[in-house]
Amino acid sequence: MFSGSGRSLKNLVGSCRWLTRFAALLAHRQRGLSPRPGAPINPQRSTQQLAAATPTRKAFCALLSLAAVACGTVEGALLRETDGGTGVSINRSEAGGDGSAAPNEPAQGQDEGVGRVVSGMRLHYQITGTPQLDAAAELFVLDLFDTEAEVLAALHARGRVAIAYLSAGSHEPWRPDADDFPEQAIGSRLASYPNESWLDIRADSVRTIMHKRLQLARDKGFDGIYPGSLDAYRSQSGFTLSESDQLDYDRFLAMEARALGLSPGLSGDFMLGTQLIDAFDWAIAFGCFAADSCERLMPWVARSKPVFDLELEGELSELCPMADALGFSVVLKQPGVGAWSSSCP
Repeated sequence: MFSGSGRSLKNLVGSCRWLTRFAALLAHRQRGLSPRPGAPINPQRSTQQLAAATPTRKAFCALLSLAAVACGTVEGALLRETDGGTGVSINRSEAGGDGSAAPNEPAQGQDEGVGRVVSGMRLHYQITGTPQLDAAAELFVLDLFDTEAEVLAALHARGRVAIAYLSAGSHEPWRPDADDFPEQAIGSRLASYPNESWLDIRADSVRTIMHKRLQLARDKGFDGIYPGSLDAYRSQSGFTLSESDQLDYDRFLAMEARALGLSPGLSGDFMLGTQLIDAFDWAIAFGCFAADSCERLMPWVARSKPVFDLELEGELSELCPMADALGFSVVLKQPGVGAWSSSCP
């Protein structure tokens, strides 16, 4: 029944997965359709519930429901035929005895020698305070300046991956290199963080400083970078910045990171996500369920690029089944960027 090339079978498996994930996403976006705590998402039931209002929508949802049912009957056999494929999540039963991630293929674009970020890792995001090295996670995002090389060595000894957080789009006056930025490159204050100011991302001086920061990340022993504040182009920055300016700067950061052996991850602004998907290896979103914007992450999942979401509200019993259905990892954090977090089992 399942004859043909391995590539064709894997493409069919991918199509089935996408149908069920799309049904789950539609269910989430429909008000009142969040699953009860602990309940798995049923794509067939979700699409039937969503069939409302217009005959066109009813026909579309009915077709999607039938396709999801059909996929459910054949996907298991297809996966066995293709020897498991290269899915986007890690089977926890295959992870190491201490909870570390099982071996997996690197994200598209990642080098084999880099501490790899892979789908299914549990994320520990902490950029203030003493790093919690015993957190139940495989992927750690820590502050570039405040994290010592000894901490990174300890994480690597445990088989963890360490990512350097740096604000690449804003001036933080408390940083050791803050005085290196020329006044003309410092713009308006950020609305959300009034002690920070936007940077002119077009300036050569800014890019030179960022290159030095990436070198510091490499020298300390980080495996990758997570640059923040990459949305000046749609903010009151004090500069006339275009979308093209932002894309050029973001790609500059990713290219410089790769040249230093660092794996770049995209933060925050997924309005440009599809245009940056080739430049970055993985992505971290903030509150995509709360903001009803998880669909912006799906092109990354389709490319087998690891995706992580940080939520500040909700229950893991609801968030985990929805994130699993969409093919990415979710972490629940208290407001702030300290140590506390809770991941899916």
